[in-house]
Amino acid sequence: MILEEFALLASDTARTKAYLQAMIRENRIPGICVVYSDDISQMKKEAEKYQSGGEEERYFDRNIPVLSSLNEAGIPYLLLEDKDINSEQMKEVLSGLKQKYLIYSGYGGYILKEHLFRMDKKFIHVHAGILPQYRGSTTAYYSFLQEKEFGATAIFLNEGIDEGEIITQATFPVPEEMVNVDYIYEPYIRSQVLMKAIGQYLEMGELLSSEQNMEGAETYYIIHPLLKHLAIMGMEKMTDS
Repeated sequence: MILEEFALLASDTARTKAYLQAMIRENRIPGICVVYSDDISQMKKEAEKYQSGGEEERYFDRNIPVLSSLNEAGIPYLLLEDKDINSEQMKEVLSGLKQKYLIYSGYGGYILKEHLFRMDKKFIHVHAGILPQYRGSTTAYYSFLQEKEFGATAIFLNEGIDEGEIITQATFPVPEEMVNVDYIYEPYIRSQVLMKAIGQYLEMGELLSSEQNMEGAETYYIIHPLLKHLAIMGMEKMTDS
């Protein structure tokens, strides 16, 4: 099924790979992808050299290049030699898209600026934490330390940090076997909440959302290495038991 109203803004990241593989697996194909990087030639080389190992990964296969997934599934895409989501070049490309919903899978450290929100588009972002309780950075680890579970929330981005209207959210258990949280499990749970949001769109014919109740909201910052280590040890203990 082609999602004509959806475009994927696809950085060269594990999150993009998780999103693409989930969408392809469930036959929920975006109308177009905008693949953007400061080294498109390297992305092309990786796709040319890639050979499938033949083994299906439990969550998603981080080794499959973004362009390989797109080519194999026949998904139309644009290539943009630019890593900055806020650049004039990006603005020109995005304003020319016919799609209403832009699934944002960007690079870390980039926050969408005001001019992008003046376009007649809705930017969908999946945050790796239950909102509004877990706003900010590395919230997967804080969630585990306090709740012994993980969560993700699909929102429409606005100019605030993780303050956009909530589309849907879900919690997830600690994985049965130890897995890299940053590059495997966190992108995976985000992909599952994205698919949940798309499912709601297909059921309702639109994406409904609600404002966040900021009472009890917390903003977290990049977790201290010691706390991160304690979280990982706690996960290992749970998976070994």
